[in-house]
Amino acid sequence: MTQNNELTAESFWQYTNQVYRNPDVAALCLRLQDTCGVNVNMLLLLCWCLDHQRIVVLKQWQTLKAAIAHSEQTLKLHRQQRRAAKEPAHADHGQYATLKQQELHLEAQQQQELVDAFNNMQVESSDLPGINAGVVAFIHAWQLKDQPQAMDDLRTLIKLAL
Repeated sequence: MTQNNELTAESFWQYTNQVYRNPDVAALCLRLQDTCGVNVNMLLLLCWCLDHQRIVVLKQWQTLKAAIAHSEQTLKLHRQQRRAAKEPAHADHGQYATLKQQELHLEAQQQQELVDAFNNMQVESSDLPGINAGVVAFIHAWQLKDQPQAMDDLRTLIKLAL
């Protein structure tokens, strides 16, 4: 069944904060980000889709990646700055806190871009909980198939998030 999407930036932000609050989820997301280049907001969108039985196909994941490509570059540069400010040699807790807040703002902006792109798609839904071809499409979109650690991390993340 195809349907329009009811995802809002606010509801997605709340959902992602709830899921990401689990330290194991956060650690898995960050490891997939740092080792495989997977976008954390897109990982969390995958979890939302699974939770809401939406099936995003490969072409749609690629469209979503393209929709946030510019903001992803901005976030990567900002993340490097924030991480550098955290290093003991450059430790400035005030600067780090400011950079962290700025990064959260950039993440929220990226989520808005992601939600806008997602809501412009016709996304299939399923009435079979736990079965979702969108996961396979996500794996292909991020080229994770031949990376056993990434596949394990993704499996664990999905179990924890749902």
